[in-house]
Amino acid sequence: MRKRQVCLLLVLLVTVAFIGGMMAGKHEAFAAKPILIKFNYAGPKAPPSVHPLSQAIGYLGKKLEENSGGRLKVEIYWGASLYKDDPTQYAALRANVIQMCEVSGGRLGGEIPETFLMEFPFTFSDMEHVYRFLDGPGKKLFEPLYAKHSYKLLAFWPYGFQNFVSSKGFLAKPEDFVGVKLRIRPSKIVASQMGALGASAQVIPYMETYTALQLKTVDGAECPLAVIQAVKWHETGDYITISRHSLLFAAILINPKFYNGLPADLKKIFNETIEDATKFEHKTQEEVEYKMPWIMMSERPSLQFKWLTEKERAVLKEKVKPVWEEFGKKIPKEFFDALEATRTK
Repeated sequence: MRKRQVCLLLVLLVTVAFIGGMMAGKHEAFAAKPILIKFNYAGPKAPPSVHPLSQAIGYLGKKLEENSGGRLKVEIYWGASLYKDDPTQYAALRANVIQMCEVSGGRLGGEIPETFLMEFPFTFSDMEHVYRFLDGPGKKLFEPLYAKHSYKLLAFWPYGFQNFVSSKGFLAKPEDFVGVKLRIRPSKIVASQMGALGASAQVIPYMETYTALQLKTVDGAECPLAVIQAVKWHETGDYITISRHSLLFAAILINPKFYNGLPADLKKIFNETIEDATKFEHKTQEEVEYKMPWIMMSERPSLQFKWLTEKERAVLKEKVKPVWEEFGKKIPKEFFDALEATRTK
């Protein structure tokens, strides 16, 4: 009888241990499952692209996985393979269908009109001024505005200053713009700016611009050098004017509920990685901007560049004053104060 009781006890202990082991294994497997971040991005993959924003997004994804020890997994959807940079993307972010995305320029201007400030012509002194404003008081001013519309602003990453590519010659003086048809993105401010300079502005979707330039539907377009090179607009015109007339920037956004739901230690890792990636983006942007004319000329030897002097830029700045007078009144004073407080002396 005693033997039988001992045997039953042993069987019971083995069974309990086996079930406990299975439960522990399941718990470990569940605990080990990484937290997925879907990141939608309209730009090209790096490599092969040398686009600074593409490089920075690739760097961010890699570092989030490394720094979290694999607890975070980042899937980057390059080339807008999930959503275009339009309201469908913004709705997907708010619904947490995607967890992160990049919004370029003032595309959210309908919801956050203050973002149009960065589109104003000749707003910034130089890139150091851009960094001081966007990483400092500018970001603090914008954070609650994005939060109001269910976005969490992580960082501003500048594409760089915009310049002109043209098939009709350099665009250096006001008279050079007269009669020139320029492709622009949908923006009343940009349209007003081109009109003030004497050009004819035509809104053409980003992905259709190469064909429009090639077929001479338009004579030129504006964009930072890295973007012009990435989408091959420099294949359509021999003249690039380094005017640095306005800024093209990106807002890196995350779904706030997803972000707030991260464990405290992961949130700390996330914040530190964003800060590191922002520094990486700024450094990469500067390096690419410096090298890009030579990269582009190696791809198209007939390409010519003209760097505008500060005197030439001042003449163009004077011509676009009506843009500031028309749209400046819609921007709260504290934004202009922050802009001036961070200006390069």
